Amino acid sequence: MPVEGLKVGIALGSGGAKGLAHIGILKVLEENGIQPDLVTGASMGAVLGAGYSLGMSIEDLQKKAYRFFSTNSIFSPNNFHYFHESLIRQDDIRKAFYEFVGDKTFDDCKIPFMALGLDLEEGKEVRMTEGRLLEAIEAASAIPGIFPPVFVDGKYLVDGGLLNPTPVDYLRENDMDIVIGVHTENMTARQYISAMVWDKFYTKPEQLKKTKHGMLEQAKLNITLMIHILMRTIEVARKLNEKISFLTGHPDIVIEPYTMDIGMLQFERIKEAVKFGEEAANKQMPKLKKLIKEKKKDLNR
Repeated sequence: MPVEGLKVGIALGSGGAKGLAHIGILKVLEENGIQPDLVTGASMGAVLGAGYSLGMSIEDLQKKAYRFFSTNSIFSPNNFHYFHESLIRQDDIRKAFYEFVGDKTFDDCKIPFMALGLDLEEGKEVRMTEGRLLEAIEAASAIPGIFPPVFVDGKYLVDGGLLNPTPVDYLRENDMDIVIGVHTENMTARQYISAMVWDKFYTKPEQLKKTKHGMLEQAKLNITLMIHILMRTIEVARKLNEKISFLTGHPDIVIEPYTMDIGMLQFERIKEAVKFGEEAANKQMPKLKKLIKEKKKDLNR
């Protein structure tokens, strides 16, 4: 459906592996002739938003994401570095994200794009719209404790989704006629933590004692639990901030892919996440088309 004369903005939210649903949402929008005029992103939304804003086709975006997230062992215990500021080193992250944006800058974007970071020293949002995309998406997705903070223009930045999980307010401030906000359900970690705590204290101890590699398996269990504790803590904080940012930006359309069954680190489930994104976008399409029609009527008055 053509949207000539209207400016459409979309905010792609955080959520780790859940955020892979953004690919399905963008696909459905394209199939209906809707391409955003401005894209914002936090965390996973920033990574995928950068690739899409550069002009990457949905097919290529999905292929790149699948190749990396389903086959890359970045979250393997072998990659954990315990004497750094995070579990995973900067070099490991950079190699991964280079696949999406290479040496491109914000000036190379076909669609204007903003990646959201959080300045650790000031405790404030940093809206990145200039410079290298690689540094921007590293910073915008730097989950504290897991990924290292990133220096950008003298600021020490981490995942901006901590303060603003779905940055719709930026779209409203930039006079978009239609503001679309995408965010994911984030309660799965609670179930994961419950299961792992049960394993750690009730189920696994006796089993692990009987195995040759029991200590190694226990260490892996502890590390996995630690990661999910960090992620769950972040989710709780995000949930409150998400409500505040949504009230500020008052999006016209809210797309909420059902990703409750996908863990925030289950990147190998990309195909399922994309499908959930498609289903959620198709569900909201009648409402979006109606809104576009109404907005175009207003323009012709």
